[in-house]
Amino acid sequence: MKVLIINSPLFREKNLLYDEDSLPPIGLGYIATHLKNNGINVSLIDAVDRKIPLSELVALINQEQPECIAVNIFTTNYELVKEMIESISYKAHIIIGGLSTKELHKKIIEWKTSNHIDIVTGDGELITLDLVNNVIEQEPLIAVDNRRVFNVGNSSKYLLKDISDIELDRSFFLNEPVRHPLGFLEGNIVTSRGCIYNCTFCAAARSLNGDYPIREKSEISIIRELTDISEKFPGVDSIRVLDDLFLKKKETVEKAARIFSQFNFQWRSMAHVMTFHKVDDQLMTALKESGCHELFIGIESGSPKILSSIKKTNNIELIVTNLTKVLKAGINLKGYFIYGFPDETVEDMEMTFQLASTLKAAAEHYGANFRTSVFQYRPYHGTQIYYELKQKGADVEVEAIMPNQALSHLVGRLQFNFHSGNYSMAETNQVHDYIYRTINLNGGEIFGQLGAKGMRQSYL
Repeated sequence: MKVLIINSPLFREKNLLYDEDSLPPIGLGYIATHLKNNGINVSLIDAVDRKIPLSELVALINQEQPECIAVNIFTTNYELVKEMIESISYKAHIIIGGLSTKELHKKIIEWKTSNHIDIVTGDGELITLDLVNNVIEQEPLIAVDNRRVFNVGNSSKYLLKDISDIELDRSFFLNEPVRHPLGFLEGNIVTSRGCIYNCTFCAAARSLNGDYPIREKSEISIIRELTDISEKFPGVDSIRVLDDLFLKKKETVEKAARIFSQFNFQWRSMAHVMTFHKVDDQLMTALKESGCHELFIGIESGSPKILSSIKKTNNIELIVTNLTKVLKAGINLKGYFIYGFPDETVEDMEMTFQLASTLKAAAEHYGANFRTSVFQYRPYHGTQIYYELKQKGADVEVEAIMPNQALSHLVGRLQFNFHSGNYSMAETNQVHDYIYRTINLNGGEIFGQLGAKGMRQSYL
């Protein structure tokens, strides 16, 4: 049995402007490792990192003819994955997973192929092995002809209740460790699954994922994994934690400081605008001394009205206070912003720009780096706003999502500029103008004041 696992492409053609350091698909690596450990002949193709055009990927599949193909899918590349699967010219077993399958399965079961398709929502490690071996021990949520949908939630025997001892064979990744454009060599880890917050634009919102428990690796497990990375890759001097939200609250800040203080890594991760609400200067100093180099935080908006609508903290003064703690400690900050939310006005957008400017000034005051990553809002499948817009009759179907060429040329980057229309109260050119202005708080460099000279300009 030959199994091919694919990290699905984001673009139809090779995107030569995609210069963001691509991340190893650790979730797919867990699945591949479990298959390999159980005697399955498995390989993994990262179409994103290798920049493989869709036509070339289809040709490769039809040439290799694996008996089973497992692939992830996202809102933004639905059409590409659909075309890829429908272009397979031989008999194969298809397995499709990813968070967006909670909604997309309704369309996937209608794809025009005679091949058998299994769709999995939730943990993929254990169920994929049984699907490949055709010994599945769970009734499908939906079964239509040769299409089945499986939900790996609380009641499923395939749910990983403890993720501490899950194995990962990093040889499946060609880009592990990752050589960052600024020179450091970075390993990547995942220490938890699930998020405690309820952002209405996010498919990982807790309110929509009650069937999937939040799970965290033990400290011993994380230390073991970091030790393994340091031994296998002696040159690695940086770690990126890829959790949806690594630093959630004071207790997780303490945990991170304890763990990383045992190593000589610098490290980066996601945090929340409320993570540091009850964290004092002493703990912030300990976090910095543990090697915390940069934090990624979804700020999204500076408008209390918009923040309330997306179920995020709407106290701007509190946001500034919390994030200033990070900058004051000498920890760099990457802030994510979104323009174009439903009902957003130009006045709301101006508030967002002013908040970003305030944080930029605070960073300069404390000698830290604040950079922005800015996007136009698009509704993802399985999110609260997606369902609300759909109920109002808005066009949120996947066919309407496409690369945003106008915005791409304006800001000088192709990656991640997908859109499905303008849902705000402002004109599209106004939305784009605020995206451009907020990106350019970076000073025209990919990493703000830390940008490397001579690099093509991008803003992620």
